[in-house]
Amino acid sequence: MPEPTQSPKERSGVDPAVCVAAGLSLLAAGVHLWVAPGHAVQWPGYGAFLFAVALLQGTLAALLLRGPSPSVALAGVPVNLLAVGVYLVTRTYGLPFGPHAGRTEEAGALDLVAVAAELGVVAVLVASLGGRARRWAVNGLLALGVALWILRLTGATG
Repeated sequence: MPEPTQSPKERSGVDPAVCVAAGLSLLAAGVHLWVAPGHAVQWPGYGAFLFAVALLQGTLAALLLRGPSPSVALAGVPVNLLAVGVYLVTRTYGLPFGPHAGRTEEAGALDLVAVAAELGVVAVLVASLGGRARRWAVNGLLALGVALWILRLTGATG
C-alpha cells in the first residue's frame, strides 16, 4: 500500500500533468476523427489532413503515457500548433487550395473543444520541459507570436 505522503507521481510512476496532456491529445484526436469523414466527402485532402492529425495526436498520447521525454514533448508542440494554425486560417481567411479555396468556415463548439485541447497540450508539454529545452520552446513560441503580429500589422496576411 502506498504511503499517504507520496505524491501521485510517486504512487503511479506517471506525472499527473503528463496524463492531462495525453488525455487532451486524445480528446483532440477524437474530434478530428469525428469530423474527418465529412470533410473527406468535401475533398479527400481535407479528410486526409484531419486523419493524419488525429493519428499524430493519438500517437503523442501513447508516447506520453509510455514514458515522456523532451523529444516527445518538443515534437508534440509543433503538431498541435499546426492544427491550431490551420483552424485559425480556415476560420479567418480560408485555405488557399482545395475546392473551397478562400472560403471561411463557421466556428463550432466541437472545433473550439479541439483547439482548447490542443492549446492545453502545448501548455503542459512546454511546462514539462526542463531548463534549456523550456527556454528554447518558450523563445520559439514568442518568436512565432511576434512574427504573426508583424505579418498581421503589415497587411501581409490579407
